[in-house]
Amino acid sequence: MNMWPLRLFPRRSAFPVVALAALIAAVGQTTLGGVVRVTGSGLGCPDWPLCHGKVIPPLEYHALIEYSHRLSATVVGFLVLALVFMAWRRYRYDRLVLATSTTALAVTLLAASLGGAAVLTELEWWSVMVHLGLAQVLVASIALALVATASPPPRRPRREGRTMRFELSIGISLVGLLTLTLLGSYMVGRGYGASCATWPLCEGKAFPTSTPFAVHMAHRYVAAFVGVLIAWTVLQAWNRRKEEPVTAWLGVALAALFAAQVGLGAVTVWSSFASSLKAFHLTMATLVWTALALLASVNLDPRRSASARRESMAPARSVAT
Repeated sequence: MNMWPLRLFPRRSAFPVVALAALIAAVGQTTLGGVVRVTGSGLGCPDWPLCHGKVIPPLEYHALIEYSHRLSATVVGFLVLALVFMAWRRYRYDRLVLATSTTALAVTLLAASLGGAAVLTELEWWSVMVHLGLAQVLVASIALALVATASPPPRRPRREGRTMRFELSIGISLVGLLTLTLLGSYMVGRGYGASCATWPLCEGKAFPTSTPFAVHMAHRYVAAFVGVLIAWTVLQAWNRRKEEPVTAWLGVALAALFAAQVGLGAVTVWSSFASSLKAFHLTMATLVWTALALLASVNLDPRRSASARRESMAPARSVAT
């Protein structure tokens, strides 16, 4: 029985715990960002980093929502800073841990700066979209840091073409899913989020010509394309269930989350775009991204590839001697 999942992380190390806390906090931070957007609280604090010139915001609905988003960002920042500190203390000789932790810190600082710019530019759509993109990159960086501290699982020798196809499908799915998320942010930022009040067609049309409707339908078509990519990736992950059960179950989680996200998108339209559902839609998008990032982290770990190459060369060396 493969017991690798029970021996993922080194004992007496707080790094995985802090990394997991940072990952949860980063997902929560993105969720709060969605709440800020759908409630129209983006300018609840019209200045930055203070709120109405004060450290403690006024007890006003929009100001409190916006300020909670900033406080959650502060929590994420401290957790990521702790990750970097522990990485340099305990994993200073592991380039992968150092690189992913340091990248997470750099993205955190950049996202915070862009968040301030978004407020000062009165929420220009492009600044909000890039801010969301950086939030997704931060989630992926923390996921990579978390998995990087795990002992690489044993990988049985496989056909090189099969492995390359799986890695390619993961890479394309990552690009596709990030594109889909950014397109959704563009759609909402331009005011097209509620353009199509029916689903799956848009006002009975598959290809509407009006710009707001066309952009909205483009988001749905890209979602369908990404769904095909994810299905391809999940199928390959499930085919590895005997040799790599963690990969298979991450694939199952990814499939379930994406299916739930599609259903939630439809329900959001049918509910006349209820604010709570729109915020939850962004949360689900981040959870799908997190599952795919974890799947990528486990399977694109360069240490595993090196280990597999050494294992495949070992019989040849023994025969030669």
